[in-house]
Amino acid sequence: MHKARLEDINKLFLEYRRLFEARDAEQIAAFYRFPIHYYFSDGKKSELSREYFIGRVKKLLKLYERLGVSQIVGAVTDVIELNENASLATLNWVLLDTSGDKPRQIYSAFTRYLVSEFAGELKIDGLIGVNETAQLRNALRAG
Repeated sequence: MHKARLEDINKLFLEYRRLFEARDAEQIAAFYRFPIHYYFSDGKKSELSREYFIGRVKKLLKLYERLGVSQIVGAVTDVIELNENASLATLNWVLLDTSGDKPRQIYSAFTRYLVSEFAGELKIDGLIGVNETAQLRNALRAG
């Protein structure tokens, strides 16, 4: 893997994370190439339009608000170069409530992203759910 590609992927997800913290669904959608494919952890697959995706992100952001998520830490844990234009990036997302004296972890989850270069720009072309749905469900039950 080219070091520059890895740096570009890290920059992409740093900004992506920042927009999740800002709760800006429209700008989050700008990171994607639509329609995108979403592979659910239960084996199902969906093709999502931009409008549908934004609605799902808004719903997710409301759940984050309900859980008290105030900070999101994301770390790229693995990148597999699929070809010269596409990579599979695995991220570990840690969602935190920082309203108290010390940060409290709400949950941690993994998501995989197909990241592709189009017209000189990296875009997320697909999402692969690993365990976030289960972690989110568990956090909602516990909260």
